[in-house]
Amino acid sequence: MKFVHIADVHFDMPLIALSGNRELIKNRRIEQKKAFHDVIQFAKQEKVDALFIAGDLFEQKFVEKSTIEYIISNFELIPEISIFITPGNHDPLIKNSPYQIYEWPENVTIFKSEYGMIPLNDADIYGVGFEDYEMKDDTIIPNIQIENPDRINMLITHGTLNGANHQYHDIKERDLAKFDYVALGHIHERKVDDSHIIYPGSLLSCGFDEPGSHGFVYGEITKENCHIEFHELGYQEFQKIYLDVSNMGNFHEALEQLKIEDDIYEIKLTGTKNFEMEELIQTIKQQYPNVCKIKDNTKTAYRFDMIQEEENLKGAFTRKMLAQMQNMSEDEKEEAYKILDYIYQMMNG
Repeated sequence: MKFVHIADVHFDMPLIALSGNRELIKNRRIEQKKAFHDVIQFAKQEKVDALFIAGDLFEQKFVEKSTIEYIISNFELIPEISIFITPGNHDPLIKNSPYQIYEWPENVTIFKSEYGMIPLNDADIYGVGFEDYEMKDDTIIPNIQIENPDRINMLITHGTLNGANHQYHDIKERDLAKFDYVALGHIHERKVDDSHIIYPGSLLSCGFDEPGSHGFVYGEITKENCHIEFHELGYQEFQKIYLDVSNMGNFHEALEQLKIEDDIYEIKLTGTKNFEMEELIQTIKQQYPNVCKIKDNTKTAYRFDMIQEEENLKGAFTRKMLAQMQNMSEDEKEEAYKILDYIYQMMNG
């Protein structure tokens, strides 16, 4: 039996990482649809038996009618492939869910929280989905009784493997040994290994907290063996660049150090500055529209050891700040340096 496994597409989610940049948001939404269509075309080309969608296909609170129609139109391209969906915490099977109010193609099965089982060729497909924005009942999977142990038994669900937050369907690895393959969603970081308990990760990265390549899982399974491959889709990824300007004399030198390609970037400027950052920041914005965030965490080269010895308000303030900074984290220290820099500029008029 051949299958494709995806999760966490998050159609129409608010792209907070791109807030304020309409063009990047527009392009990312187009890429999401292209990526989904790529998966459908791959499944069709490889003549797979099943497409597993392990939750968070769309955002219940934001999804548009045209997006649901787009999803359905793609499903209609593969009527010969069985599609199994387990709603997640972002697309739960609630009363006004598109899963409830739209007519879905006959080849689509949408699982509820009370587990279901659908036989398919040599496999029995079990599924557990969200019917609300939370799922605190962690007894469902342990209570699944395998009906046909001699057949391939596969589980699709959305939740946290070995989790302990009791909100988003905690799943214990010890309860999954009865399955030959477990198709999971919810965790956006990819987990593809020989355990056959698989997270494909989000189909496309949703923000700067999801680095690395993204895509889907393709597998072939028998009762004796399961072979899986991760397929990278190759669309824009979110990347962070840390640029230390300490040894740079002007903004041209800083620009030469930037390696900007076709991905989406956040740039964090660090170190001791020897020139004004505003000219550098404005030049980056003009030259690289795919840089959506620039954080200036540089600091001016002050001799704090000398300043704190001054018998004036500046010295007293510096002594107090430096004492407090001893117990701060690195991020907190960066903010404190910014405050010192601002205060010094105010004092200098």
